[in-house]
Amino acid sequence: MLSFMDALLRFGSFACQYGFSKCMKTVVCGLAIMPVLLLWYSRRRKGSRCADIGFYSWLLLLPAALMSRNKLFFRRWTVRLTFAINEIGATWVSGVYFAVLLILAGGWIFRKLLLGRNVGRLPCWRSPGKGRGASGSGRSPHASKRDVSGSGESWRDCIRQVTAGDRWKLAEWYLGRTRVYISDEFRSPFCGGIFCPYIVMPARELEPGAESNVGAADCDHRQLTGRGKVLLCHELLHLKYGHVLWLNLFALLRLYWWVNPLVYLCEMLLRQDMEQACDAGCLYYTGVGEKAYGKLLLAAAAGQMRGRPAGTAAFLSDRDYRFLKRRIDALRGKGEQPDYRKLHRRTGWVCGAVLAVIVLAVGITSYPRYTRLPDLLLYDEDLQLLCNDTPELRAAVQVVDGYLQIDEERMDACLAPLEISGSHVYLSYDTIMKVPGAGGCGNTGMIALDDYSDILYLSADTWENRLMEFCLKYLI
Repeated sequence: MLSFMDALLRFGSFACQYGFSKCMKTVVCGLAIMPVLLLWYSRRRKGSRCADIGFYSWLLLLPAALMSRNKLFFRRWTVRLTFAINEIGATWVSGVYFAVLLILAGGWIFRKLLLGRNVGRLPCWRSPGKGRGASGSGRSPHASKRDVSGSGESWRDCIRQVTAGDRWKLAEWYLGRTRVYISDEFRSPFCGGIFCPYIVMPARELEPGAESNVGAADCDHRQLTGRGKVLLCHELLHLKYGHVLWLNLFALLRLYWWVNPLVYLCEMLLRQDMEQACDAGCLYYTGVGEKAYGKLLLAAAAGQMRGRPAGTAAFLSDRDYRFLKRRIDALRGKGEQPDYRKLHRRTGWVCGAVLAVIVLAVGITSYPRYTRLPDLLLYDEDLQLLCNDTPELRAAVQVVDGYLQIDEERMDACLAPLEISGSHVYLSYDTIMKVPGAGGCGNTGMIALDDYSDILYLSADTWENRLMEFCLKYLI
């Protein structure tokens, strides 16, 4: 038991040190990209803003999270920076970093689970499999006993609006799987879920007479108000554009970079661009006027919720009225865009292609997961280096299936000019390299000088060593 705990502590210490080095390198890369994006954001604010391009531009931070193995960090100009990061990681700082990261991640997961539990208790206005048309037929296992019937027509109208003109039916199929809940607690609509999408609508958006007893069985055939349909279309656009997926990925990036203060600002601006992109889409698909939509934003702000549910896209989530003013200002001219759908689609494809090229470039210019070095290093009894993978040593020794095969004549010729004193030498081989300057888990053979077949392998074949090698190669 003691050896197990000792091995676990040694591995944990190494994982913290090496993992801290990887994380800090990506933080440096993120700090290099963020000022450019923030400058780009400020320039867009002064001119005519394109929220779609703004939203996709923040996703350029995601490839930065893959930069820990990139060869960019192993050039001459980054040697001092890399060494400094490694020295800091060898102290207690690395342990504190991962302790805070785990606490923040645990809190985020807890909030998501608590939100899912609270949402699951709400009356379900519409669930997959209820009714016909866009929502299909039959009974879904997700359907609640408190499902409210009669919502099919409003739902089909919203589905048709936000998928009008789509060539493929994937968006219609995906949105048809969405559950819609009615809530008295949440005062602003929001959506969440990736594989099982859902939308929470405030009860005040139902027709008069339904809000007072939202879960009662005698309130069938309720419908959304006109404003409620627009808000529902707004949330459907969040799901259609994949905003919930990107928000969850960015939340993971925020946990990963919690030491970087700019990541919180970037996430806030990402959400603002995302909301403005859906505002423009809502004007196009629903046909509502700019003034009417502006009044809707003001009316929704009067009863907005406090805080932001974890991993969701909320219509209004804080009391930042300056952002509300910018959203209303950004509506000018957005209602007169007959080619909005084509422009949005082209923007998405172009930005997606650029992002894919960047990710591919990062992958091509990065080191592999691990590299098993072919170098042979020969040491004397005092661990003084004698040979560093010389052609003579390479000709005398072969590594076959992790074991040494030595040619006696060539070994004698290799050792003769070295004038070795002692009874044996050490030969190191099969060292694993993660990145330059980091690795381990190699093998070492103690070779008797009077009999080259007498080899004692110093790396024991134990579960501790096998675990360390597996984790070094694949996990960190």
